[in-house]
Amino acid sequence: MNPVTLTPPQNLQVASQVRFKNILFATDLDTPSAPAQAYALLLARMFGSHLVVVHAETGPSLSPRYEQALMPRGGRCEASAIAELDEFFRTSKLPFTLIVEPGELPELLDRVANEREIDLIILGTRGRKGLSHVLLGSTAENVSRSSSCPVITVGPQARAGFENSIKTILYATDFSDESRAALPYAVALAQEFNSRLVVTNVAPERLAHDRVHVEGYLKNRLKGLAPQSQYRWCAIEHIVNFGDPARQILKTAQEEAADLIVLGLHTSVQFTSHFPERLAYSIVCDAPCPVMSLLPTLREMKMAKVPEEFLAMAAQMN
Repeated sequence: MNPVTLTPPQNLQVASQVRFKNILFATDLDTPSAPAQAYALLLARMFGSHLVVVHAETGPSLSPRYEQALMPRGGRCEASAIAELDEFFRTSKLPFTLIVEPGELPELLDRVANEREIDLIILGTRGRKGLSHVLLGSTAENVSRSSSCPVITVGPQARAGFENSIKTILYATDFSDESRAALPYAVALAQEFNSRLVVTNVAPERLAHDRVHVEGYLKNRLKGLAPQSQYRWCAIEHIVNFGDPARQILKTAQEEAADLIVLGLHTSVQFTSHFPERLAYSIVCDAPCPVMSLLPTLREMKMAKVPEEFLAMAAQMN
């Protein structure tokens, strides 16, 4: 019997299809935006993107947050800060568009993202926790959970120098369709930056009594999801941990010196999932690097099933 040669469907060539033609950088002209600004510049250069820089002037629900941006800070007023921002991107020699409009940031970003066909949003966050988060919420969290494109959030714990390169990418999955939809973005960035890709899953602590068997089973699932043979352009490591998902993902990010964490958001709160609504935000708050989150569309969730189905078919035919 002649050996069967399988050609992957066209939509499995995920890395070549994920491009960031238009990147939106959102800024409040304050300290948390500075690292995200440098990161936006890095990615725009690497992908040859047009950068859309957006600043929302104060609105009713944003006044506590934007109040400082409207007042002189060290002799600077909002107008001079905007002028400096414009000069910064002009000096970078990147194609960019600066948009300054009154209103609330989530609504402005949603409109601009649709009008400008944005492929990626980048913004910084103060990482509010506790009562201040309950009362005031988080613009970054709201944007992540309402955007139709990936969002990279730079939290307050991101280490200095992260904006210079992406050497290691940590992709966290719970094997759901939502988390699978984020894999093509992790792979595309790993290819673009020639990065090491670490694929991780966190098992419940209650399964730790049978650690050897559970870890072996889950590691095989990770290898099936992101096989080294399919992504030859980057080194892939598969790691299984046990315990609290957020704590273990952050621990792995520290140990592996991750420069970016990639995860998929669930469309609704699922307490059996790695990423219910607040869990993803807790990762952003304490992450030592930026976090890319994706709220997948129905089409992306269907596409996410293709690799596993193809690999199963390949196993049967071999």
